[in-house]
Amino acid sequence: MTEVKKNNWTIMAILALLMGLFIVFVAPGLFDTTMDILIMKQSKDATALNAGHLSRFYVGSIYSGIEMLAGLALIAISFALYAGKKWAWPTAMALLSIPAMVNGYIGLGWLENLKRFPPAYITFFLSLIAFWALLFLKENDKKTKNATFWVFTLLGMLGAQGFMLFPHALRVILKSPANALLDPAAAVLKRTGPIMFLVVILAGLAIWKLAQRKESGWYLALMTAAMMIIGAFPAHYARPLVASLVPKNTAAASVFTSTYWMAGLQGIILVVLLLLPAFKSALYDEVEE
Repeated sequence: MTEVKKNNWTIMAILALLMGLFIVFVAPGLFDTTMDILIMKQSKDATALNAGHLSRFYVGSIYSGIEMLAGLALIAISFALYAGKKWAWPTAMALLSIPAMVNGYIGLGWLENLKRFPPAYITFFLSLIAFWALLFLKENDKKTKNATFWVFTLLGMLGAQGFMLFPHALRVILKSPANALLDPAAAVLKRTGPIMFLVVILAGLAIWKLAQRKESGWYLALMTAAMMIIGAFPAHYARPLVASLVPKNTAAASVFTSTYWMAGLQGIILVVLLLLPAFKSALYDEVEE
């Protein structure tokens, strides 16, 4: 191993260790502050809890355990990264993608309702920076780094969108199960909600397998994009005035303010990139698996 390559692995190991320690010992406080203050404020100090508050509370509580596991895993594999173990880098990339994808949703309520910077976004930005740092520190040619940067980033964006839209579907259905049976604008979420949840899972798996330079990762990435497309556009056209990126009464609803439409567009962009021969050849090794 060359000196430069060894130094890069050492830096990656330090980043993984620091991020693991941060996620285990600091991020939980940021997470709890973000979740609890928002829910308490919106529910009048927990005296008027509704489906929106409870769906956020349950989904967030389940995720908090997953984030803790990711932090512990990063600490554990930092030693393997230092030793230059081949399997450690893909695993670190997959682990860092989790808080980078999910904390977008955790802090979204603060931006929408409290109009302030969410504490959980500290975890989001640090995870994203570490994710990109490990991507560029890995020894690869310029073509491979360019392809992996765009594809991995788009996969993370789709995963983040999926984790925002899955609880949205859950909230709408729990708020009025009758509407989910009778109103087409709500009923569409019975199908798109699970699709969005699967997008998150597929995005993480695609990053992991592509980081291993496996052909299966390319197919997983293609499935991630396809699932977002078939989930996002039907939801948009069934609910064109509901899921908007802008606050109410600030701009007319359009495809450019629709959360679902923009997520579907990102899926299309990823499909196009994956099908480009130059990108495809740079993403995985042509070997039998």
